[in-house]
Amino acid sequence: MVRRIGRNDPCHCGSGLKLKRCHKIPRRVSPVKSKAGEPEIDRMFREKYNEIIQDSRHFSSDLVPFIVKNRMRKWFKSLISERERT
Repeated sequence: MVRRIGRNDPCHCGSGLKLKRCHKIPRRVSPVKSKAGEPEIDRMFREKYNEIIQDSRHFSSDLVPFIVKNRMRKWFKSLISERERT
């Protein structure tokens, strides 16, 4: 059985601080929930946003908004360029 590391456990990097203090892990990032009958583009944005949030959990909470913004922008630009090619 694998033991989960809690926010109040010592940090794995060896700093001697609690994990929540050392890496500034937010309490919880809740995913955006889907709505019945939502348009396809909204569903795609929601799924990509949730994916980026999950990928950026190990970054400092100060950086997460910038990471999400930049990755969503790059993803959106790739959608536009893909649409223009077809």
